[in-house]
Amino acid sequence: MSTGKNKGAAAVFVCALVVYGLTMDWSVSWWDCGEFIATGYGLQVGHPPGAPFYQLVSHCFMLLSFGNPLWVAPLSNFLSVLCASFTVMLLYKTILLLLQRSNLHFSFSQGSSHFAAAVGALCYLFCDTAWFSAVESEVYSMAMLFCSLSVWLMLLWERNGNHRLLLLIGLLLGLGVCVHLMTLLVAPFLLWIFIRYLRASGSISPLRAFFLAIPFFLLGLTPYAVIPIRAAANPPINEGNPASCEDFKKYFSREQYAKAPFYPRMWRERDADHWADWGGDGSSLWSNTKYWLSYQFGYMYCRYLMYNFIGRENLAYQPQPQEFSSFLPSSKDFEHPEKKSCIAKKFQFSIFILPFLLALWGLCRHRRRQKGDFRAVLMLFLFGGVILNLYLNHPCYEPRERDYAYILSFYAFSLWIGFGASAIIERWKIAGFIVALLAPFLLAVGNWADHDRHNCHSVHDIAMAHLQSCDHGAILFTFGDNDTFPLWYLKFAENQRPDMDIYNVNVSGFSKVMQVMDDNNFRRPVYFSQYAYDRLKNLYPGRFRCEGFCWRLLPSSEGVDDREPLRRHVADSVRWHISPDEYLPNVSKQFLRIWQSNTQSL
Repeated sequence: MSTGKNKGAAAVFVCALVVYGLTMDWSVSWWDCGEFIATGYGLQVGHPPGAPFYQLVSHCFMLLSFGNPLWVAPLSNFLSVLCASFTVMLLYKTILLLLQRSNLHFSFSQGSSHFAAAVGALCYLFCDTAWFSAVESEVYSMAMLFCSLSVWLMLLWERNGNHRLLLLIGLLLGLGVCVHLMTLLVAPFLLWIFIRYLRASGSISPLRAFFLAIPFFLLGLTPYAVIPIRAAANPPINEGNPASCEDFKKYFSREQYAKAPFYPRMWRERDADHWADWGGDGSSLWSNTKYWLSYQFGYMYCRYLMYNFIGRENLAYQPQPQEFSSFLPSSKDFEHPEKKSCIAKKFQFSIFILPFLLALWGLCRHRRRQKGDFRAVLMLFLFGGVILNLYLNHPCYEPRERDYAYILSFYAFSLWIGFGASAIIERWKIAGFIVALLAPFLLAVGNWADHDRHNCHSVHDIAMAHLQSCDHGAILFTFGDNDTFPLWYLKFAENQRPDMDIYNVNVSGFSKVMQVMDDNNFRRPVYFSQYAYDRLKNLYPGRFRCEGFCWRLLPSSEGVDDREPLRRHVADSVRWHISPDEYLPNVSKQFLRIWQSNTQSL
């Protein structure tokens, strides 16, 4: 049995490694990925509350580039691939362990429990949220590795009583906090198993091991010392500058972010215009309850659960410039009655609710066969989902999808998929094998095209277009994440445009922007990204000129002409940094040709 378990775990791990490796992004991605690569590569200080252990490990991975900047991003992304693959393997081992504890032995085949565990693990592998985070430089894959490892070790400890495992779990929890605070959400599950073991054993030796685990937890927090040490060195990226004890306390407690209360549920005044859309008016308890049920629980949690295990349909509209007509599909192919000027491309896949139905069946079977383990997994599911949803108190609306916050809940749901697969095999034998196998297969087929990023260069190209829009020695002010972090990656990891300085208005603060402007006094050219321009253009009326992807601030309004054609001021020594031509998607090739022809004509 042990040999079969190891072979099954190895097979699931290799499968995950191949799938995630083939679909991995080979460059920078949107949101925090560019920041994580840049801060990891140079051991700089990212946004609060920091991820020092992830940063240290990613830095070691990126050292394998041996100074080749083209390999920095792929190596950083591969760290997520590796962590996510181990998580899938541990999920397989956990399902198998729970099935054995529930005395689910099938007369049909000795390998049926291994097959059921593989079905649950593969459904998690191919689900939307896990796959999305597994192929980019984000902390969630590593955080889930610590969560899954802690859960498996705790169940293993309960079975064999080796108290040294408790010390290891304490260390893992501390290290997990140094990756992401979500690892603490497994604590209720661990505590439940510990109390159950304590009652069953009647011994005080587990208590001694528990108190000994506390110093190991604190030892796991020691990577946080990296943050104030590096902040004191004043690196180029130094968000919050947590060099002093007081500033580090503010940094770790995330004081720069708005604190969402538990009540009222409608708490952000600027969202008042949207509350009525979800049945709330911001006053009564019933109104707040309706808002939570409809928007926060329904739209911001249940929708993500359905995305992962029922199916998803999106309708994306893409503009159709005349220049791109040679390689974009004809509008007749994707005709839409209301948007004749756009291509309406329908992204749809059907998984026939199979993973969701398997999980519901597995949930009922688990509760009937092993109530103690069912309650433990239920706590993992609730604390990673519903209770976390109550705590987060999502504002209306979020700037991006937040499904990654609930990935632990989807992990627990996948445990029940394994139980459901075992139940259907037990009842229907060969037909049950086929139906159970369809669940991960349909997920893989449906999600592959949407999650395959091996040939995606758009983020890199857009970031480079921003840098190339600026003259030598320019100062560029940005405002959001997506017009800053990819640029940081290019500047600090690929060493593109070292002559430029990039200031994020959110991070630096408005006073810093004014100080830079006063000190510079137009000795260096000043540019604003579109987001920064939208928010600060009223400070300098009539003094902006669009140049490429950015807006140049002129010393006076003289010479500004809104009818002026697209301009770009870049020295001859500056070139695009794009992967070899044969790996470029058609859009990037065509865009580059149009860009070059425009600049030559000017």
